[in-house]
Amino acid sequence: MLQKADSILAKVRAVTSREPTTLRDLLHPDILLSSALRVAGAVLVAFVLWWTLRIVLRRIERKLGKPQPGALTVSEQRTRTLVSLLRSVGRVIIFVIFLFMLLSAIGLDLGPLLAGAGVVGLAVSFGAQSLVKDVISGLFILIENQFGVGDVVRIEGVSGAVERMTLRVVVLRDVHGVVHIVPNGEIKKVSNLTRTWSRVVLDVGVAYKEDVDRVIAVMRDVGRELWDDPEWRPLLVDAVEVPGIESFGESSVTIRLMAKTLPLKQWDVARELRRRLKRRFDREEIEIPFPHQKLVWDGGGPPPQTARIDVGGAGDDEAGDVDAAEAAAAAAQAHDSAVEDDEA
Repeated sequence: MLQKADSILAKVRAVTSREPTTLRDLLHPDILLSSALRVAGAVLVAFVLWWTLRIVLRRIERKLGKPQPGALTVSEQRTRTLVSLLRSVGRVIIFVIFLFMLLSAIGLDLGPLLAGAGVVGLAVSFGAQSLVKDVISGLFILIENQFGVGDVVRIEGVSGAVERMTLRVVVLRDVHGVVHIVPNGEIKKVSNLTRTWSRVVLDVGVAYKEDVDRVIAVMRDVGRELWDDPEWRPLLVDAVEVPGIESFGESSVTIRLMAKTLPLKQWDVARELRRRLKRRFDREEIEIPFPHQKLVWDGGGPPPQTARIDVGGAGDDEAGDVDAAEAAAAAAQAHDSAVEDDEA
């Protein structure tokens, strides 16, 4: 039994050891069988590597659990970022290994091929400097942990949630659902809006006639109500603060309110604070100034009066318009006469 197994293995080694020297040799049955076995081996190795990579990454993702916005720690974000990177880099490595094994299986000498590839790579590197710059910048972003998957960042005037990171690009999705792809080499400055904690800053303007001490007390009371609310307390890191008057505007006094929140929750807290402040100001009759205009008449006489003329039917529209025009003309004539009398 062992002798038969040894003889079979010897035959397999003899078949697989035959390598083609020319393209015509590939048509020889023995060499064709040897190349086919090598190609099958390359495919099997690539499949095993890919399957192993998927299993390892899935176990890591399963251990991390389903991502919950605002509840990820820095280490979890970094792990998810590295998982995404390993998936993309692993695919490239497996493809390169499979390509080399495939070329070796059909009898190509890899030595001169690798040497030529090195020369071509050197030439391409001069023409693809932006690609090299993107890859190097991506490495430093990952090493320094500047941001990760799930963070909300502002990059080069574009803000959004980081959905995916590779060594070359960062994929962002903004609040409108638009996907932005930013090359890593183009990133000069990054503003991370959700690292560790976030903050709500509301500048509320009130009329100059209001008692600012009373307004500040009302705003602090609204902040205490939000802090004591069991529905909103888990989203807050510290109690709501009202430092005081921030600035004096043309028509309002600006009072600042601040709240420290969990990452990604500052917008929800800000909306709730605005809602509560508006309702409380309405109850307390605190005026929030709004743009409006006042007409000052300095014509030396009574200002013209406007009145709505109701007509009885559709057929009286023209008569109503004529009466209104005549009344306006009479008022203008009377005003002109009064001005002439004053001059006399």
